[in-house]
Amino acid sequence: MDFALFSPSSLFSDKDGGSTDEETEETHQSYAERRHQFPGMELLIREFSFHQLNANLLWPGTFSFAEWLVQHRSWVDGRRTIELGSGTGALAIFLRKIFQLDITTSDYDDQEIADNIAHNCRANGISPVLPHVKHSWGDAFPSADPDWDLVIASDILLYVKQYANLIKTLCFLLKSYKPTVNEANAQRNGEQKGV
Repeated sequence: MDFALFSPSSLFSDKDGGSTDEETEETHQSYAERRHQFPGMELLIREFSFHQLNANLLWPGTFSFAEWLVQHRSWVDGRRTIELGSGTGALAIFLRKIFQLDITTSDYDDQEIADNIAHNCRANGISPVLPHVKHSWGDAFPSADPDWDLVIASDILLYVKQYANLIKTLCFLLKSYKPTVNEANAQRNGEQKGV
């Protein structure tokens, strides 16, 4: 998988245009815990000060998407959901807490990301922690027979180079979709009525 590395510290490089390893190492290992307001609740989320895969911060679209999902609750009620590009896990934690949603987090195959999502679950009273799938888009999916019927994502594409890999993962998940008996019956009844 190709990805671009970007460190905010690169904006403030030394006079010869480089940055020091100590700066990167120090930044890479530090965290900040912040309180974030979601519809109807506040969550305490630990964010990396820096992470090479940008799974470090809550991005603005997360809050807008959370508000939209509250307004359109019927779209998620009773669904088995996977969130791609979960980052800190904040959206999934919010959805579990507000809707008791059956949700699995997923992000790049990186143990630091998985550990941070688990930390954020515990910090917000989610126990056991949400299931997590370590998966790099475009690679073979860790489960040959996934059982999710809803895929969500928010603010996940920073690098154009990842579009093709994301599409490959989405195609696999969509091809693996198996409607429940009720969904299949509703679809069949709709087809019979000419809907």
